[in-house]
Amino acid sequence: MVNIRLNITLPNHIVDDIKELYGQRGLSQFLADAANEKLLEIKKQAYQGLIEGYQATASETVEVLKKFESAYTEKPDV
Repeated sequence: MVNIRLNITLPNHIVDDIKELYGQRGLSQFLADAANEKLLEIKKQAYQGLIEGYQATASETVEVLKKFESAYTEKPDV
């Protein structure tokens, strides 16, 4: 994985707290982990909306498929 160096601005108290807990070298790892965690949360929420949409229309989909079922199960007229 390629890393990209960034120049970011954070409030002093946040940086001080992170450094106190994780050390000077732990700052980048902490921020990467926090960003990854937040991105996973956002993606999960987006996927949850899609799942709920699919579930809401599932019964309609089954009904449509039942209508087409006879077209596949009947023997063709030759």
